[in-house]
Amino acid sequence: MARKIYRIDEFMGLDQSMGENGMAASYSPDACNMDTADGELTVAKGYTRYITSAVPGTEAIRRMFLFHSGSGDQVIVVTGSSVYAYREGVWVLIYTFTGGLTGGRVDFTEARIDATDYLLIASGEQQIVKYNGTQSELFGSSDGLSDKPVSYLATYRSRLFAAGDSSCPNRLYWSKLPGGSRTIESWGEESGSVNVSGGHTEIGASAGDPIVGLAALSNQLLIFKKRSLYRLIGDKPSNFTVERIDSDVETAAYTSLVMSGDMLYFMTKGGLCRFNGVSAALMPDARRIKKLLSGADVSLSKGAAARSKLYYSFDDAKGGGIIEYDLVRHTYMLRRGFDVGDIASWDGRLYIVNSGRYVCLFDDGKSYDGKNIEAWWRTPETDLFDKSGVKAMRSLCFRGHAQGAATAMNAEVSVGSARTATRVLLPTEESEVVEVPLKNEGRTFSLRIANEAGGRFTLRGGIELSFETWRRVE
Repeated sequence: MARKIYRIDEFMGLDQSMGENGMAASYSPDACNMDTADGELTVAKGYTRYITSAVPGTEAIRRMFLFHSGSGDQVIVVTGSSVYAYREGVWVLIYTFTGGLTGGRVDFTEARIDATDYLLIASGEQQIVKYNGTQSELFGSSDGLSDKPVSYLATYRSRLFAAGDSSCPNRLYWSKLPGGSRTIESWGEESGSVNVSGGHTEIGASAGDPIVGLAALSNQLLIFKKRSLYRLIGDKPSNFTVERIDSDVETAAYTSLVMSGDMLYFMTKGGLCRFNGVSAALMPDARRIKKLLSGADVSLSKGAAARSKLYYSFDDAKGGGIIEYDLVRHTYMLRRGFDVGDIASWDGRLYIVNSGRYVCLFDDGKSYDGKNIEAWWRTPETDLFDKSGVKAMRSLCFRGHAQGAATAMNAEVSVGSARTATRVLLPTEESEVVEVPLKNEGRTFSLRIANEAGGRFTLRGGIELSFETWRRVE
């Protein structure tokens, strides 16, 4: 017999891009609620209530936004047809869309009008609403040609751009350039100067390819359509140029458009995509979550960026969750065990509205607002490219410690069709090496590590599976 060791030197993230036998040991085909940011394996943090009172009402949460008003930051939440602001310690109803909203689209942008900061709220069904931190009123006018029921908003080159008018689904509007008596509430022509005038243009000609989102970069405005992608470049109407971008990506929800630096990221059914300033394409590692996305619905995915990580919500038969992508380490992780109304980020932190209608701080605390976190990590099932070799498990060794008294870890080793589960009480000092005796033999094996009753632990410096191997002789 030969003694061998299967080592995991560091923990990375999910990888579902290939068969498990060919996967690197540092990746997992099935992991959830784990943090591998430093190469070690730690049960992820949960979330805690950021605002202690629930958002009023019972209708579905549509969107959340942080408005940087002159009187202080205010969390804005749209639920059903009602818009609430959290100010001075209470939720305040600031606007109700008369007659309600039948769709789920709500978009925001911040803008300055006549020396006042406003939050603009578009629904796609009614006129834009503007809120100055104290009161709300309708934006624009019929005289200014700016009373259109648009769905999508963006500020670019000091102008307001809008789209998603159901009566003109391919039309892109832009406002006058602010200055003098001009404001972004006027979208008409300015006598004597085309370069400060408002206006509009049609983006493509197909009614079956409507505009479905806008995103402003530093040097161009991206116009997402159902089956194509365009951009507008230039700084004034006389040199505005609209170009179709060469891209091979599927439809993206406008709520999934996330800026990080001057890169735009968005989630599609095919995987995470990126626009690099010239073209749009799937990320090189997009296939690492292909199995997860195959059963997921991302048509209403909400996206946000915080501290060099991207977060995208999704729905599936298991209740959905959040896909987390580390922009530094280029790794994916799955977070489950909660419902997502919306997510948003500010001041480098991620916030979530959960099913209890509470605005919560993500990656904080030891539970999901009181609900235990179920975390696990499974290694690839492998035969080590030695299919005839029998592997007899002998021991599991690791350095780890509990984050709390009497914290246990469940280790389940599968060898062929046999499975052996061991409950390991973890030490509180990380310098100690824990050795777990193992048994069973077979030609393939894998290891599943999981927490118990929401307990938290960290495994440092990787793990080792020791086994003996031989070939059967007839």
